Amino acid sequence: MKKSIITFCGLLFFAAQSCDVLDKEPIEFVSTEETFANANEETLQSYCNNLYPDLISGHGPFNGYSFGMLEGDFQSDNILPWDANTVAFSQHTISTKDDNWKWEIVRACNAFMEYYELAPVSESVKQRYAGEILFFKSMDYFNKVRRFGDVPWYDKMMVPGDEGLYKGRDSRTVVIANILEDLNQAIAWLPTKTTTGVSRISKDAALALKARICLFEGTFRRYHGIEGDTELLQAAYDAAGELMKPEYGYSLFKGSKPSQAYHELFIQEDYNGNTEVILSREYDPALGGANNVSRMIGVGETPIGFSRDAVEDYLCATTGKPITLCGCEGHTQHTTLIAELNNRDPRLLQTVASPEAGEHTYQLEGKRAGIGNLLSELYRSSTGYAVAKFFNSAEYSTVHHQGTSDAPVFRYAEILLIRAEAGAELGLDPELDKTVNALRDRVGFSHHLTANPEQDPKLVAEYPTIKGSNANLIREIRRERRVELMGEGLRYSDLMRWHCGLRLNEPKLGIIPDITKSADDATAYTQEEYGILSKDLGFQNKALDIYTKRVTNPKANFIEPKNYLFNVPTNQIGLNPNLLPQNPGWE
Repeated sequence: MKKSIITFCGLLFFAAQSCDVLDKEPIEFVSTEETFANANEETLQSYCNNLYPDLISGHGPFNGYSFGMLEGDFQSDNILPWDANTVAFSQHTISTKDDNWKWEIVRACNAFMEYYELAPVSESVKQRYAGEILFFKSMDYFNKVRRFGDVPWYDKMMVPGDEGLYKGRDSRTVVIANILEDLNQAIAWLPTKTTTGVSRISKDAALALKARICLFEGTFRRYHGIEGDTELLQAAYDAAGELMKPEYGYSLFKGSKPSQAYHELFIQEDYNGNTEVILSREYDPALGGANNVSRMIGVGETPIGFSRDAVEDYLCATTGKPITLCGCEGHTQHTTLIAELNNRDPRLLQTVASPEAGEHTYQLEGKRAGIGNLLSELYRSSTGYAVAKFFNSAEYSTVHHQGTSDAPVFRYAEILLIRAEAGAELGLDPELDKTVNALRDRVGFSHHLTANPEQDPKLVAEYPTIKGSNANLIREIRRERRVELMGEGLRYSDLMRWHCGLRLNEPKLGIIPDITKSADDATAYTQEEYGILSKDLGFQNKALDIYTKRVTNPKANFIEPKNYLFNVPTNQIGLNPNLLPQNPGWE
């Protein structure tokens, strides 16, 4: 049973809830100085609590209707929802308003840092919660940089009349430098996870955020021609290496057995005793804080499914080779969906539910996934590749808001992948046996990645431009990252930082229907709203095209460099012309 859940009370500090500090005058914080002068530890903690739900999203808001982290991959080539995602198709138009261009969090963080020293509590208590605040400010700014590129940097609380409210955008290099300065201070001030518990910000979480930010920005600069990539990649390598030290106590979760370890990792009610999870978000229906993930996956009212392209990245378990090269029947030569899913990297059948009865069928219960609304099966999928990751059969209910599974926001596996990727990009030791191969060992996948892997034509097409010295190794580490972090909402950012946005223009495909094996398939897929591609996919069969005949204007249109960033909202430029120039392609 959970012992606690962070609650979010509405303090006077958050009375200012305008859409943006620039679109109307904010209400001043009520007696801010006086409030801090009388604050105890509970007051400082409550102030921080208000920031958790906006930035530690996990499985979505309490008692909401969300797929949680899975939704982050809707924008990418990993998961294809029933309704085509506009970002994945690059069909989002210039926005007048954008909720991501909000400054309440930055303002609240700056207000705390301006007044927290007045609190009559010990220095260690003040520094602990100031560390949380700096973590949140860093995360909020990182989200803004990923979306908009250059943004204004504010290091003090702005009030009506301040000229700084109408400053221009600072370069991403300035913003990232300031973020890292704040994060380094947070790392110095925060206690470790052993003191805070897994659901509160800790030194460990701040190190994980630093590693994530430095890897993103280092590779973004490397592949987008911006200076400073090497220093950031080194910082990512070092931050990950710090968390790998024995004194932090992290190791990969082993589960009940290798064939279930990966799946079991994502359906736990409490991560406090888990050696892999660095930061989580708690859910508990008894305390009014449930999630809806297993119900959203299991009921299938809004079908989702993994893409064929994502599934094809899982290696063959017999040979250790890509399925296009292994020569195995059912892999290189398609026969049935069951044969396609079997004998692969064991994480595949712990991520995608199998129509074969047994331990990996999960919500399918030995049946096929019904495609959308055409086939009346227990579970409906948009692609035929049914989602098993995050589905907890023990808590599944057709009733909303019964989910108790906590959400792993940062986990050690990502740290290992950061270490490997940054090392490979820099020409340093990626420590493959401690990183990539440890992830494979967890699930009993015996084929280890070597320093000089065989070239995979699929990965060459996927990632054509590699600037590190060992291109094939870097590509294989990218494969490993996609497989291990599937459905955790990081794929879109990965494609953007690697300068691989054109991947989003590739066909968005599902399963190869077993038309010769199933009368239902033969009937369903010949209906007018579905099309079978005429393109030969190398399997001498044709895969389901889930959008072309069913969705209006489904053609993907990623444009370089435009779609690597979103536009600065035009209503903000109207209020502050200093925000110009607009991002490239959005002028």
